[in-house]
Amino acid sequence: MLRILAVLFVISIFIPVEFFVMAGSVRIETYRVVLALTLVYAFFNFRTVLKRADLTDVLLLGLIIIAFASFWYNHSLQKAIESTGLYLLETLGAFYLAKLFITTPERCYRINQSFILILVVLTIPAIYEAVSHHRILHEWAERVTGHLSIDYRLYTNDYIRGSIMRATSVFAHPILYGTLTALFFPFAILLFWRQQQLKQFIAVLALSVSMLTTLSSAPLLSLIFQGFTVLLVKFWHTARRFWVALFFSGLAGAMLIQALSNRGFFGILISYLTFNPNTGYFRMLQWEYSMDDILEHPILGIAHNDWTRPYWKDWMGDSIDSFWLLVTLQHGIFAFALLLTACLYAVFSVLNQVHRQHESIKWMVTAWILSFMSLILIGFTVDYFDKLQQMFFFTLGAMSWAKYYLMPETPIANSGALSTWEQGNKQT
Repeated sequence: MLRILAVLFVISIFIPVEFFVMAGSVRIETYRVVLALTLVYAFFNFRTVLKRADLTDVLLLGLIIIAFASFWYNHSLQKAIESTGLYLLETLGAFYLAKLFITTPERCYRINQSFILILVVLTIPAIYEAVSHHRILHEWAERVTGHLSIDYRLYTNDYIRGSIMRATSVFAHPILYGTLTALFFPFAILLFWRQQQLKQFIAVLALSVSMLTTLSSAPLLSLIFQGFTVLLVKFWHTARRFWVALFFSGLAGAMLIQALSNRGFFGILISYLTFNPNTGYFRMLQWEYSMDDILEHPILGIAHNDWTRPYWKDWMGDSIDSFWLLVTLQHGIFAFALLLTACLYAVFSVLNQVHRQHESIKWMVTAWILSFMSLILIGFTVDYFDKLQQMFFFTLGAMSWAKYYLMPETPIANSGALSTWEQGNKQT
C-alpha cells in the first residue's frame, strides 16, 4: 500500500491546481486524499512509527498541539478541529509518507528520479509558457474543470520581465515551480557527476532551463545556499568546532545588525536577495508590520486572523512571503522554535553520519542535505504555500533511513546493503 501511496503522491504534486472538488468549505485535492490515507496507514502501523521515532517526531507532534491550541484560542473549537485536521495532513501526513516508505537508498533513488523525470518533461511547456505568454497547462485545466484557481495577477504585466512571462507550469505561482525544481537539482547534478551519462546531462540542463523560465530569485538563492552547504558537508567531520564558531559568530553579527540598523537584519537580507526592488520592499514591510502582531501574541499567534497593516493595506496586499515568519505569526514563537529545531536536528543528525556512509549512497545523503538546508534558508524569504508545504515536510522525512541503514561497523560484503542498482552505480 505504501508504494501505491508514494506513486500517487508524486503524481498528485504535478496535477494542475484547477483539479479539485469542494466538500463544504474544504478543498479536496488528490494529494490531501493520499496524505489522509497515509495517516490511516501510520495509525494502524503505530508500532513501526514508534520504533523509528526520534526527536523530530516529538517536535512535530508538539507543533501540531500548539497549532491546535492556536486555532482554538483565536477562533473556536470547531474551527480548531477543522484547521488542525488539514494542518495534520499537510505536515505529519507528508512527513510519515516519506519516513515510512523511503527506508532504503534504492527507494530514495527511485523517488527522486521520478520527480526529476516529470520535471524534465514539464520543461517544454514551461518554455512555451514563458515565450508565448500563455499559461497553457492552466488554460487546458481550466477548460476541463471550469475552475480558475490561480491569481489573476499572474496574467498581468507584473509577471512579464522583458519579453519573458514567468512560468508557473502546473503550480499556483512561479516561486513554487522554481523552488521545487531547485529542490531536486543537487540530486540531478551529483548523479551526473557520478555517472557522466547523456541522460543525466539532459536532466541537469532541463532543470536549469526550468528554473530560468520562472525568473524567480528563490531557485537562484537555493543554488547559492547549496553551494555553501557543499563546504559544510565536506568539512563538517573534520572541522565541527570551526562551523559551530562560525554559526554563533554569524548569529551574533545578525543580532548586532538587527539592533543598530534602521532596516534590521532581515530587511537588509531581503533587499539584497530579490530580483525585483518592489518585491523586496513589500517583504520588508511584511516583516515590519507583522512583528507588531508577533510581539502582541507571542505564545499562540493570531492563527487565521488578519495581521495588522496601515490604512493602505489594500495596496500592500495580505500575503506573508516568508514560511518561517508566517509560522511564527500564526502559531507563535514556540511553534517556530519547535519546527526549526526539528529541521536542524534532522539535518545535523544525518550530517554527523555522512562520513560513515558507503560511497555508493553518500552522494544521495549529501544531495538531501544540500536540498533541505536550502529549503530551511530560503523559507525566510519565500512562503511554502500550496503543494510546496507538503514537499517541505516530505523532504524532512525522506532521509531518516540514512541514520541506521548502512553503518561502517557492518561489513558491506556481508550486510546485503548494496543491491544490484548500487553495485551498478558504484564508482571504480
